[in-house]
Amino acid sequence: MADIDFLTHEQVCELTGASRRAAQIENLKLNKIRHTIKVNGWPCVTAAAVLGIKDSTKANVEPEPPVWVLDLSRVK
Repeated sequence: MADIDFLTHEQVCELTGASRRAAQIENLKLNKIRHTIKVNGWPCVTAAAVLGIKDSTKANVEPEPPVWVLDLSRVK
């Protein structure tokens, strides 16, 4: 099983710009950052959620470059 990296409280404060839990949760929702609420009421954010990785097991893997094709058919 892969280790899941969580942001520290200080990192969540820096990410959201808020130190109060209600403000942090509001900011996370506003910015659509995946998070859960711990039993103590504070938000919990994974590093993968901030990095935009859907599968946390791939957090340490380089993202694949996008595949695209140069279309010059419209160039005159």
